[in-house]
Amino acid sequence: MTLLPWQQWFLIHALELNEDGTFRFKRVMLLVSRQNGKTTLIKALILWRLFVDGARTVIGAAQSLGDAEDVWEDVVTQAENVPALRKRMHKPKRVNGAKAMRLRSGGRYIVETLERDAGRGKTADLLFLDELREHKSWDAWNALSSTTLVPPRAQTVCASNAGDVHSVVLRDLRGRAKTAIDTRMTDEVTLGLFEWSAPDGCDIDDWSARAQANPSLGYTLTPAALQADRETKTENGFRTENLCQEVEQIQTGIIDAADWSALRDGRSRRAPGARIGVAVDVSWDRSRAHIGIAVEREDGIEHVEVIASRAGTAWVIPWLVERFDAEGGWFDGRVAIQERGAPVSSLADGMTESGLTVVPCGGAELSKSAGLFYDRIRQQTVRHLGQPVLDEAARAARARSAGDAWFFDRKGSPSDVAPLIAVSEASWLLRQAIEVPRVSAYETTDFIML
Repeated sequence: MTLLPWQQWFLIHALELNEDGTFRFKRVMLLVSRQNGKTTLIKALILWRLFVDGARTVIGAAQSLGDAEDVWEDVVTQAENVPALRKRMHKPKRVNGAKAMRLRSGGRYIVETLERDAGRGKTADLLFLDELREHKSWDAWNALSSTTLVPPRAQTVCASNAGDVHSVVLRDLRGRAKTAIDTRMTDEVTLGLFEWSAPDGCDIDDWSARAQANPSLGYTLTPAALQADRETKTENGFRTENLCQEVEQIQTGIIDAADWSALRDGRSRRAPGARIGVAVDVSWDRSRAHIGIAVEREDGIEHVEVIASRAGTAWVIPWLVERFDAEGGWFDGRVAIQERGAPVSSLADGMTESGLTVVPCGGAELSKSAGLFYDRIRQQTVRHLGQPVLDEAARAARARSAGDAWFFDRKGSPSDVAPLIAVSEASWLLRQAIEVPRVSAYETTDFIML
């Protein structure tokens, strides 16, 4: 196989080694425009891991079993056409739904679907996920990524072009990698981002921008072919497919992307001793719960952050109680949640029974919390760290009207907006007066003067 310069460069750097011989990157993201040779590159990687590097198990998965099997068939055919490789193979199993390529040395290459139970009970030295942009939820990623936990030289490699607002896994992982790069905190990061894309906001007819997203241009991809795609696609379609740029869907969110981006401050911190507002919200399908905080900084500007985000809801109350009861606990035990009609409302009784103080946010206060937080975003009087889970919620947030007011729409937004709701309600709680119980003089003095 003759690889193009960009493909060689990718493999050299994606397979960088630590001093102990393990791979520098445990997870690798390859983002490049369509028709630039991703499949050829992945075929070379899989064959090298199996026949040269001695991988025991390679698992391939894609948005459909058929797509995963297409890549598998290409790899098997390539190996069968090389006598030196063919003699080291058993006869491939080509049964639909159970295809397997096995080596006489014990190595194997199998395929999986993007299901909740994908990869259960399996261990992989290489997990290849094709078209990561098609992962609309975390179910398949959560199940499959665990297959590479144990083998010391295991890697998860994802290949895709850019996604849209529905590509929740791709956007989150890419956001984490970019944050590490932007803050120059990459030493301990095991996620590698390898991206060929045009600059954000570029003119789609700028050939220098097109070249940045198409490293095979002039080798296997001709300018005429790329121009033909330009003439037959929508602008958003050309940007995501041929310029490898993230695009939003046609309907825009209520929060302006430029406004939100301007609020990012990776060094934002709570002022010493400042009171903290805590709120919890749960995604509309109850798949994840998020704990948000709001607190003033030393300069008086408000800082918001998602401090915990996990699957399910069972962990929420123990997590809060542990930090409330701990010596020098960092919050006063008050937690804001939506009063009724929301998934998080079911946690109210358990919070109260555990000693937490539930501060209900409902009715007019619910729309007030969303509206005031929206105002702070527009007025640039709030800051955030640039967390992918919160950034995605801000990008996706839609408004749901309630009379003349509105609030953030959990179900109607294309991604989980519960993280945004959590920080907006934490911001609301921060500004609620704390009731100081009145104490009778009869209870605090030994005598009464008349």
